[in-house]
Amino acid sequence: MSLSRRGFVKALSSAAMVTSLTGCNSNDEQQEKSKIKVGFNHGVASGDPLQHAVIIWTRITTDARLINVQWQVATDEKFTQVVASGDVTSDSVKDFTVKIDVNGLQPNQHYYYRFEANNTLSPVGQTQTLAEGELDKAAIAVVSCSNFPAGYFNVYREIVKQHQTSPINAVLHLGDYIYEYGAGEYATEDAQRLNRIPSKETECLTLDDYRKRYAQYRSDSDLQALHATLPMIAIWDDHEIANDTWREGAENHQQQEGDFSQRRAAAALAWLEWLPVRENPVSSMITYRDFSFGDLFDLYMLDTRVVARDEPLDYFSLTDTSIESISGLIQQARSPERRLLGNDQKQWLSERMATNTAKWSLLGQQVLMGKIEMPSSVMMGLFQLFQATDENKPAAMKAVQNAISAYLANPSSDPYLLPYNLDAWDGFYMEREWLYGVTTKLNKQLITLAGDSHNAWCSELSDHKGKGVGVEFATSSVTSPGLEKYLGLDLKTIGQMEFVLPQLVSELQWVNLKQRGFIRLDIDHQQVLSTWHFVSTVKEKEYQVETQQVVTKNGLMVS
Repeated sequence: MSLSRRGFVKALSSAAMVTSLTGCNSNDEQQEKSKIKVGFNHGVASGDPLQHAVIIWTRITTDARLINVQWQVATDEKFTQVVASGDVTSDSVKDFTVKIDVNGLQPNQHYYYRFEANNTLSPVGQTQTLAEGELDKAAIAVVSCSNFPAGYFNVYREIVKQHQTSPINAVLHLGDYIYEYGAGEYATEDAQRLNRIPSKETECLTLDDYRKRYAQYRSDSDLQALHATLPMIAIWDDHEIANDTWREGAENHQQQEGDFSQRRAAAALAWLEWLPVRENPVSSMITYRDFSFGDLFDLYMLDTRVVARDEPLDYFSLTDTSIESISGLIQQARSPERRLLGNDQKQWLSERMATNTAKWSLLGQQVLMGKIEMPSSVMMGLFQLFQATDENKPAAMKAVQNAISAYLANPSSDPYLLPYNLDAWDGFYMEREWLYGVTTKLNKQLITLAGDSHNAWCSELSDHKGKGVGVEFATSSVTSPGLEKYLGLDLKTIGQMEFVLPQLVSELQWVNLKQRGFIRLDIDHQQVLSTWHFVSTVKEKEYQVETQQVVTKNGLMVS
């Protein structure tokens, strides 16, 4: 249909008006956009690497209600070889976090990534994908229990420093990435001097509380550097929610603090927002997953804390600590009904282990798996020591030393062994035996990794028949205080305990009860070398490093 001259002019005029208005709006939008302040105050991060994919993360600091963010991944630092890019929006619903699952990448490849918002560039991050097929060697760093007010993150800085000269493939964080406590609570006695007072100065209960806590931790320059340098594979423990969390509650959750399920949901959402982890499509509460580092090792990240754990058993919940009462508690710990992993996770783990075929099988999980069983006379003495006042501690410690001396002089004098910590796998005896049965049947060379205790441990694992099934390397904490703080003992006495404990505990090969640090695992097809790196202090920025090494060549014994 033809247009009349009048109609054509009218249409042209209308089009010009629309164009003019659009142009005005565009200019207005650009002017408004230029006024929006944008910052990447919490750095960048990457995590959950696969052979062809990796998560990249950032957070935008802005007053805008909605922000558009561009991202790029390249094979070079100058971004002349961009291999993936895109854009995404974020807002307050996501706490302005941005998390991209970048696909289509090449295996065993080093990449650079960055973000841009409102003409502002983020810092450049580095990451790498996992190998596919043959892999001669790899190195991972293992950390746990990073309490912001307890001290500086010197451990994170040391990992980055080592990576510059001896490359690391990934960092495993085994939980307690944050702590929920408020000012004046656990491990905050130096917080004011260190300028590390917990965010809002209150305990985390709500979504905003947990978000603010993550924001505070991610303001730390050493943690930012770690995330910008290496991909992280993380799992949660209890303090991401509350101390001694279990399936339906927590020691550090009281009735007046509201519904626990709502608190747990808020904490889980904040964890997913702020950590570079891949969300499970079935449920945001499912965090167990596995990673294959070529044909060298398979890594299984387990949830032993939130999804299925029964309420922990506690010696100090007993009205009396008689042998009879303690024996009853241990019988509960050995009940086949007690759950730590739960049926769904057990089925997943057994299926994945049956499918995977790498040389080594690593379990990344929270709590000590090795049996830390001590003579009953020593344990009774330790109960008294834990509860002793400062004035009575020397006498209580003397009683423990006497019990140890008597046992070592004549082990048959005390044939009854008591597990030290029922919050660990010692409190879930049958599920541990189930796990050992699976790995033995599948002929897996098992290396278990643990955190949680704030101290470093090395054990040779065995089943209820005494048959060797694997080894355990447990990392110390990044900052959280260990037994040296809980027991209130001097370094000389702690040193004596470190020497004696392996003589009392059959599976235990070595222990450090006094220093903060991390584990570096150097893995090849012949052996797994575990090096514990300990920093001399977390109360000052300057520190020295001490190390302790063990090696396993068969996944059963260490030397």
